[in-house]
Amino acid sequence: MSHNSSAPPGGGRRGADLAESEHADLLAPLEEAVRSESTADIAARRISQAILSGALTPGTRLREESLAATYGVSRTPIREALILLNSTGLVELTRNRGATVLKLTVQDIAEVYHVRAVLESEAARLAARRATDDLVDLLEKSCDRMAELHQAAPAEQLAADTYFHYTIARASGSQRLYALIRQVSAIPEAYRSTIAYSPDDMTMAERQHRAVAAALRKKRPAEVAKLMHRHIDWACGLAIQRLEQRVLTSPEP
Repeated sequence: MSHNSSAPPGGGRRGADLAESEHADLLAPLEEAVRSESTADIAARRISQAILSGALTPGTRLREESLAATYGVSRTPIREALILLNSTGLVELTRNRGATVLKLTVQDIAEVYHVRAVLESEAARLAARRATDDLVDLLEKSCDRMAELHQAAPAEQLAADTYFHYTIARASGSQRLYALIRQVSAIPEAYRSTIAYSPDDMTMAERQHRAVAAALRKKRPAEVAKLMHRHIDWACGLAIQRLEQRVLTSPEP
């Protein structure tokens, strides 16, 4: 998934529909290098997907050597990925046991989205002071792209969605804030990459994105921050609703 800010993402990504292919693609080698993402970033996202889809159940020990062989990479990016996932609350790292998959609760999901809403609303507020017409034009094109993805695979929908959010985060002018948003978005991205939004969901997300873009064009920091916070709160409710039966109630191993 590319997050190049020069143009909105396109479609047609190979093997995108993870829901239809069950868990096979989640444990496939990392065959593609994605610009702006390190191998550790990609590995972290793939491991997150496997955890959130149920392919890796709570209590599962994650061995670096085994994961490196599974994904066709060295142990170094796997180790970095596990450290990242430990910081997001998906994995627990202990001295004696190494990495273990944790069980997410509704409270965990709500907390992650709350932190994301706080960070992204601040990024949007800062971006509103720096926004150019060219930036907003790009954001509106990404909204046009979302309108074409009502029946698309989850990964294509995710690419359009994250393009919008990360473009605004970069436009904030704060590299640290952008990095924090990328880090805290690991769980939401993994969830979104395995569960497709319905046409109604996509319509609502597009509408909310367009409202944010309009406020940016008018350079209204307080309004755009409020709209972004409201949008992520909506996404949080949807995530909890979709994940309760699929992941959060999974039995302990």
